[in-house]
Amino acid sequence: MFNGSAGLNVGQSEGVFSKSGFKNWKQSTARFNIHQGSKCHLNSTTSLKTATNTNLKPIDTILDEQRKDILSQKEVKRLQNREIMKKLIDIVLCLEIGGKPFRGHTEKSNDVHKGLFLDVVRLLRKYDPLFEKHFVSGPQNSLYTSNRIQNDLIESINQVIKRQFKNTIANKNVSLIADETSDLGHHEQLSIVIRYYDSLKRCPYEQFICMKRMTQVNAQSIFDVLNDTICEYNIKWENLVSVCFDGASTMSGSTAGVQAKFKEKNPKLYFVHCYGHCLNLVLVDSIGKDNRVTFDFFGYIQLIYTFVEGSCMRHAVFEKIVNTTNVKLKTLKSISTTRWACRSEAVSAIKANYSSLLIAIDEITDSTNQADVRAKGLGILSHMKSFDFIFALELLDPILCLILKTSTCLQSSTINLLTAMQLVEALKNSLNSMRNNVSNFDTIYKNSVRFCDDQNIDIPVTRQRRISTKIDSSSHTQHYFTKEHEMRKVYYSTLDNMISALNIRFNQETIDIIKSVGMLLNLQISSDYMKILTDTFDLDSKVLKTEIDLLKHTDDIPNDGKINIDKWIKWLTEPYSGRETIYFNFFKALQIYMAIPVTSCTCERTFSKLSLVKTKLRSTMNQERLDGLLTMFIEQELAYNINVDEVIETFKTLTPIERRMEL
Repeated sequence: MFNGSAGLNVGQSEGVFSKSGFKNWKQSTARFNIHQGSKCHLNSTTSLKTATNTNLKPIDTILDEQRKDILSQKEVKRLQNREIMKKLIDIVLCLEIGGKPFRGHTEKSNDVHKGLFLDVVRLLRKYDPLFEKHFVSGPQNSLYTSNRIQNDLIESINQVIKRQFKNTIANKNVSLIADETSDLGHHEQLSIVIRYYDSLKRCPYEQFICMKRMTQVNAQSIFDVLNDTICEYNIKWENLVSVCFDGASTMSGSTAGVQAKFKEKNPKLYFVHCYGHCLNLVLVDSIGKDNRVTFDFFGYIQLIYTFVEGSCMRHAVFEKIVNTTNVKLKTLKSISTTRWACRSEAVSAIKANYSSLLIAIDEITDSTNQADVRAKGLGILSHMKSFDFIFALELLDPILCLILKTSTCLQSSTINLLTAMQLVEALKNSLNSMRNNVSNFDTIYKNSVRFCDDQNIDIPVTRQRRISTKIDSSSHTQHYFTKEHEMRKVYYSTLDNMISALNIRFNQETIDIIKSVGMLLNLQISSDYMKILTDTFDLDSKVLKTEIDLLKHTDDIPNDGKINIDKWIKWLTEPYSGRETIYFNFFKALQIYMAIPVTSCTCERTFSKLSLVKTKLRSTMNQERLDGLLTMFIEQELAYNINVDEVIETFKTLTPIERRMEL
């Protein structure tokens, strides 16, 4: 006797019912009962029912479905992992954009302050179950909160932003701006900025691209770093319109400087000496020691600052006096050769707080037990109560306000060379007007006399001297018969020095291209300036002349007698007008011209950000991390709008091996 179901089951272990057959009928009832309850019989019966059930799917289909189910579970896990990564990336972006530190001094589990990164992670875990599950039940070797993962995330974000920028400036005309500074880690840092015309914003845009550490600061080393950056961003040399540096000989030298090496690569390239630095040098040139009144004036301005602000106790006395006189305290400023607005701010503060300063310094001098402090205080009081100091205060305050306003406007990242030169010309005209209008001196002199009368300051009478019979043109041996005569010499000398310095400092190689564009916007351009435009910007002169002729006979052009390149750009790019295509050469000339920078102020701003990122407690970070942090901190708009999925894909490729957490 055989059992049918047992015979069908390959895994049957009892051969009696499946192979040889059952013959012992005397014990058949007992054996049948035992076999019916055995494991092999039950398995065989189940297998038979399964095999004969026509509603079940084929085995290969079942296996495929199980495989899909497993893959689906893996996909769900992968998507969960990506959500966790997005939160970690958002934390990095939040801290980077704010310029905040990531790590703590120690990051052990029992430490209260583990650093901002882990603190924000701990905060999110409280309110996000998925995030909490990752840290509680996930693999402890792939929590992704270590310092290495932080660096990888920073580098991934940095690479995505730079990749986007490469696509943005592809085949565009650009200019390069660079400047150097030293950080708190005693490293020489070179900030590199690219300026180009942004067709979406319809204005020039200056973007920080990297901060490079320099181990040498000679012209060749700097050029090599800049050249490598140009190659990294796929910028063609013929598309590089200009470079903008400060006036240091290493950078601006026409024979062996960095600008000379750039011109070897592209002879058409323009060098722009930063207009902000030029204006600062105008001040330095005009207040030299040849003009003793203004020279001594700025020396005492700095001495007043160091005397009052050099001690908390002396500052407290000054603050107390200001509060008792019901005058708004205006903070005293130090005079710096690198901070361009400091002179105007320092002079304005002295003028606003003059009476309070006299009382405060007098009180400090009387109460001090230090001989050197008393001597300094008496010297400062003596000079502050002199007519020379008051006259210099009245003379320089309005002049410095003019220069400050011009300097502030020049520092805009969207300003163009034409507008910049118009500002400089306006400043020169204002100074010339002050010089040529006699009533201006009379007003300043009378104000000085009135100020002295209010403060009980005596106006010294200049001793009359006998005029020498010998011919002598030296200003040091000239004799003045009145104090007014003496101050008139100071007045005209100061203004003449400033006007002369403006003419010299701003007579740069870009003058011709500025005049060419100015004439182009007036639609009246000579053949010489037309040649400059077409050669510089690679334009078709015949087509450009045709476009100018068409514009002359167009009614709604923005030509109201004033040259305004921004209005022209707005008119040409008006939506659905098609003017940028019709006047292609005209528009191209303006586009390329707008890419030429005016100042290196954007680099200066990156140095301000550098001082906030690389602090005393963060002075040992490596250069790659510093560059990534600065990119996020400076280009905040790009960081806000970054594609997080692209960051994750970049993060996956940073290591040669597969990440432990499947993404």
